[in-house]
Amino acid sequence: MLTRAGKPSATRVGLVCAAVLIGAAVSFPILWAFATSLKLESRAISYPPTLIPDPVTLANYVRVLSNNSFALELFNSFLYSVAAVVIALAFGLPAGYAAARFQFRGKDLLMMVIMATAMIPSIAVIVPIYLFLDRIDLLNSKLVIIIVSAARLAPQTVWFCRNFVSGVPVDIEEAALIDGATRRQILVRLIIPLIRPGLAAVIVLGLIHTWNDYVVVAVFAPAPATRTLQVALVNQVFDGIGISWSYFMAYAIVASIPVVGIFLIAQKWFVAGLTAGATKG
Repeated sequence: MLTRAGKPSATRVGLVCAAVLIGAAVSFPILWAFATSLKLESRAISYPPTLIPDPVTLANYVRVLSNNSFALELFNSFLYSVAAVVIALAFGLPAGYAAARFQFRGKDLLMMVIMATAMIPSIAVIVPIYLFLDRIDLLNSKLVIIIVSAARLAPQTVWFCRNFVSGVPVDIEEAALIDGATRRQILVRLIIPLIRPGLAAVIVLGLIHTWNDYVVVAVFAPAPATRTLQVALVNQVFDGIGISWSYFMAYAIVASIPVVGIFLIAQKWFVAGLTAGATKG
C-alpha cells in the first residue's frame, strides 16, 4: 500500500519492521550456535561470552565427521525418514484417493477416527508399545522404528491426500474412465502428476518430522547400531565426562543440514502444496 506521494504507508513500514524483528529473533540463536561451533572450547565457555569466534577453527566439524559412529547414525536417520515416508505414502495416497472419490457408509466417522489417532500424543502410547515390543523381542529393530514412524505419519498423509485429490476436477477422471482407464491407471498417471506440489509438501513434512524425532528411537532402539543423529546429539548432554559446547553445536549444525537442504530444494513445491490444500474448495 502506497501513499499519494508514492511512499510506503505506515502499515506497510510497520509490517516490514515486524518481519525484520521476528527474523532477527529467529536467526540469532542459529547464528550463535554456528559461531560457537567455530570456537575453541575454552573460548566457547569463557565469560563474558562473545559472538565472533577468535580464532576461527573447523576442528569441531572435523571431529564430528571423523567420529566412528557418525556415518552409521547418519545412515540410520536417512533410512528411517525415507522409508517411513515411502510406507506412509504407499498406504495414505490410495486411502486419501478413496476417501475423496468414493461414497460409503461410515466414511465421515472413519475419517474422524483417522484424524483422532493423529491427535494422540506419542508419549501416551510409548509404554504399551514398549512392553509389547519387549515381549516379542523386537526392541532395537530398525524395521520396527520404520513401521512406528510410518504409522505416525499415516493419518495426516491420508487427510492431506484427500484434500489434494478433492481439488482435482472429477470430469477429468470420468473422461479417463470412458476411454477405458482403470482406477489404478488414473491414480498413477493422472492424479499423482496433478497433485505433485501437494505430495512434495507431505514428503517434506514427513521427512522433517521423522528426522527430528527423538523419543521413538531413544525408547525403542537405543542401541548404538540403531540410533540416529538426534539420539546421539542428546546423549552428549548426559555424557558423564561433561559436554563440549563447541562440539555439541557443530554436531547440531551438521545434523540439521540435510533437512534444511531438503526444504530449500523443495520449497517451491512445498509452499504451493500447502496453499493448495488450505484453499481447496
